Amino acid sequence: MALTGAGPRAPSVFLIGSVSNGNRSEVPARDGRALPLLVMAVVVVVWGIGPPISKLITASPLISTFIRFGISSPILLLLLAVRGRALGWRVFRSTALPGLCFGFNLIFVFAAVQQTAISLLSTVMAMQPALLLVLSGPLFGERPSMRQLFFTLTGVGGAVLVVLGAGGDLSASLTGLGYAGLSLVTFTAYFVLTRQARTGHEVDPIEWMAGINIWSFVATVLPVLLITQRSDWGEFGGTDWLWILIVAFITGVFGHVLMTWVHGHLEAARSSLYNLAMHIVAVGLAWPLHDEAITVTQAFGGLVLLGSVALVISAPVRQAVR
Repeated sequence: MALTGAGPRAPSVFLIGSVSNGNRSEVPARDGRALPLLVMAVVVVVWGIGPPISKLITASPLISTFIRFGISSPILLLLLAVRGRALGWRVFRSTALPGLCFGFNLIFVFAAVQQTAISLLSTVMAMQPALLLVLSGPLFGERPSMRQLFFTLTGVGGAVLVVLGAGGDLSASLTGLGYAGLSLVTFTAYFVLTRQARTGHEVDPIEWMAGINIWSFVATVLPVLLITQRSDWGEFGGTDWLWILIVAFITGVFGHVLMTWVHGHLEAARSSLYNLAMHIVAVGLAWPLHDEAITVTQAFGGLVLLGSVALVISAPVRQAVR
């Protein structure tokens, strides 16, 4: 999969410093944004179908995660081989930390689900764009404008309404909240580390995700050996194979490879905000699949979220030129 775009290798829709003739000015930089935004929209859809499809799997979540990475890892290596490439040692070593973070993230997600309501977990995860606003400055040199700050926080609020609008139980234990917090931290770490790898460096998205999936698989091995029982493996079968293949191929391989490419063309704070729209896709698909009707509150939250995303997309991309 080879995607190309006219956008810069280390982009920021906030302020980027560059040197030119000693003069400082702000110029619009909209060229080359169409393809990254289109690919981002595809990522939102394929990631959004993940939760409602995963809910159709009847087996243990930990077993399902182990099998999911066990399927996606060799597939990505096969795709590399078909393209005449192989997973290099440098990339394999570089993906160790983000890959382990991604694997542990799914473990914490499943642990949180066992301790608290899914709606509360989703609400905690919806805080990621706000967390990235804090990190984007020191890590990437991105400085959000007041307009971008306002609409990012508004978008987070809209996502919370989408998640909580179904009227789910918000009961939670301190342990469950701790797992939810760890899932937020580990996914943000994976997101940031992948973004850093794509800033100013040429990284093959498929090669990068091959390394990520192998290390994520490694992260699930010990919990599977320590926590699961032999009877848990017997629960996986029948249509579970169909659903796990969809999750592994579409949400996992396809979605994450595209997102890895997007990291090289959109800054972290903005792409994280766009990802909030996946909650709208998930809620919309849950209606026909699980008979979970969309409430008025969810519809309102969805409009707030989409409006915030649209206003951030339409914001001028400013590039500081010195």
